[in-house]
Amino acid sequence: MNWYPVELHTHTQHSDGDFSVRALVEAAQRRGFAAIACTDHNTVSGLPELTVAAEQNGLVPIPGIEWTTYWGHMLVLGEQGYTDWRGIKPSDIDRAITAIHANHGLVGIAHPLAISSPVKTGYHWEFLVNDWDAVDFMEVWSRDRAPVKVQSYRAMQLWEQLLNRGCHITATSGRDWHREDRLPYAHTYIGTDGMLSTENIFTAIRQGCVCLSNGPLLTMKGRQGNVTLDIGDTAVPGSLEITWALQAETMQQDWDASQIIPEEVHLIHNGEVIYRCSLPDHQPVTLAVSEGWLRADLIGRFYEKESQIIALTNPIFIRSDAEYRLSSRDCYQNRPKSAIH
Repeated sequence: MNWYPVELHTHTQHSDGDFSVRALVEAAQRRGFAAIACTDHNTVSGLPELTVAAEQNGLVPIPGIEWTTYWGHMLVLGEQGYTDWRGIKPSDIDRAITAIHANHGLVGIAHPLAISSPVKTGYHWEFLVNDWDAVDFMEVWSRDRAPVKVQSYRAMQLWEQLLNRGCHITATSGRDWHREDRLPYAHTYIGTDGMLSTENIFTAIRQGCVCLSNGPLLTMKGRQGNVTLDIGDTAVPGSLEITWALQAETMQQDWDASQIIPEEVHLIHNGEVIYRCSLPDHQPVTLAVSEGWLRADLIGRFYEKESQIIALTNPIFIRSDAEYRLSSRDCYQNRPKSAIH
């Protein structure tokens, strides 16, 4: 499995960003990203330039748009067609998501629990989602210093509540990149067995093969019998062996190793810590797991704050009714939907 840093949430002069599209791509290349999205507010006018500039700078382009409404902001990636955002009401969102999926697009909730204001009307998610399992991804971390923000704690709680109800929603981070600065940001890492491509990025997001980090990259693998499970795959209840790995040599020019200090790895099962160890221990651990999900968190000091989540994986899912040991790569399109109200 290869892991690539990508940025899924940006803005240029085509909406309210300071970047030209080319300047955005060049900034991403300098910082070490392997792929860059352009998600301007309610416009795709920058996408032709994105494709050219990304290819010239050796990056993978991710076409997108940020639906910006009074009821919330929604990232739409890779839609092959157009779903109209104008005039959408809170009760219309399920229909809109269905239309975007019909056009092969992905849907993600941007900064779902950010604080709105008269200046930033709609910044907080208020759409009335009935089928939460139709949402492909959610920003649990957004903008700078994400691990220590109240809206991040709330977004993590919402994500875990949805996971506990059986939803398969991928956690991402969003730089919400408008201009260059020197603030600390989290990164989204895409896992793929092949070369990075736009389609492989979309596949990884759908499957949940995604990790987030403000510093070192934390990844994990599971094992049941002779079967190896990647992040986003599905296990069955029972004995599950977990191995994790930590990579410090990633995006080093984009985080301060003197201010972000990893100390422990926690394994989280259905929202509860069931195992913890101090670093540098990284031996496999065998756990008894019930139906639900399991992820790994990297805990440590984030600037002045102790005991913060500084990196996390998306879950391995655990389902007693699954076709045993079919990975999410095989069964994603056939997984059942969960109507969450």
